[in-house]
Parts: sequence; structure tokens; C-alpha cells
Amino acid sequence: MKTRKILALSMAVATMVTASTAAFAAELTPSSTTGNTEVTANIQASGEISYVITIPDKVDFGTLTPPETDTDSFKDVPYEVTAVNIEGLSEDQYVLIRLKDKDATEEDSQFYLTQKTSPNTKFIYDVYDISPIENYYIPLASVSMTEPNGYFLVAFNEIGAKTTGTLRFNQKQLYGKDISEIAGDYSGTMVFTSSILTF
Repeated sequence: MKTRKILALSMAVATMVTASTAAFAAELTPSSTTGNTEVTANIQASGEISYVITIPDKVDFGTLTPPETDTDSFKDVPYEVTAVNIEGLSEDQYVLIRLKDKDATEEDSQFYLTQKTSPNTKFIYDVYDISPIENYYIPLASVSMTEPNGYFLVAFNEIGAKTTGTLRFNQKQLYGKDISEIAGDYSGTMVFTSSILTF
């Protein structure tokens, strides 16, 4: 899966050596018996933190179809967020990931799919921080969004940690609609935000 990366690097980390591959700039021969090699290193100051978190580039519900009766008809699609690299965290620090719809407000923090050719036609989809969804789980937007950066998703403190969540679309929203009026391509945007959390 193609991913985008959330990068948060301190100034010192930006100047770190990115690879330790040897470069052969000189050769020792009978006519040139000496040569110089630059040796480099980096010392990371205490408290400097770097991390790389991958998030989905795209999540696709595919083709949505109205159910034959006015009943729930869920279409679930998983998504994954992974801590590819984490350096410099103390034992009481975590990389906190939040998410929200790009147009979310305090009054309306739902996640929406909007028709590309008719912005007034939109449907709600739910975001869960678990996959598969169990009956007792509630979607993130079922409560008010209290932070401007969105809902808490996960807190990482080690390399390789990951969480798998679910996007859910209830096709019941399409029941009884005139398909010719709502047909088309829909899209929405989830915004992931990272920060350092210290307990």
C-alpha cells in the first residue's frame, strides 16, 4: 500500500548522516601510497526526538449500492497506521496521533463523503480505531470533538507498533434515493496530526 509519511524531525536530526556507505574517492597504488578518508558521525543531544509514522494514502469503499430494504447494510474497509521509526522518546513520552475530517468543526465533527460534481450531496461514514468492529465499539465521531486536531487514535512509543482501524459506510443512507440523482464519484479527506505526549 502506498503511504504518505508524517515526519517530525528536530533541527539536529535533519543534519544526521543518512547512510553509512563507503565512497571510494582515492586509490592506493605503488605511485600513491597514501590517501585520506573523511570519517563522520552524529551525536544526538538529549531530548531530541524524531519519528516517521505511515498513514494510508487512500482508502476506497469501492462501489456502494442501496440495500433492498430499509435496514443497516454496512460496508467496512480497514486502514493501518504504523510507527516506522521512533527515536529519542523518554519512557514517559509517546507519539500521539489524532484524526478528523478536513472540514470538521466543534458543531459538526462527522466524517463525510461528498459528491465531486455536486458538493451539496454528501453522506456520513464512520471511523473506528479497531478492526474488525465489535458490537460494543462506537465510532470516533459519536462524541463531541474536544481537541482542534481531532479525535485520539493511538499513541506509539516503539518502532514497529501499529494500529488497524475501520472505516464504515452504512449503505442504508442510499435506500429510497433516486440513484440517477446521487450517482457519481464521492470523496472525503481524513486529516492525521502527530504530536508528542508526555505523561
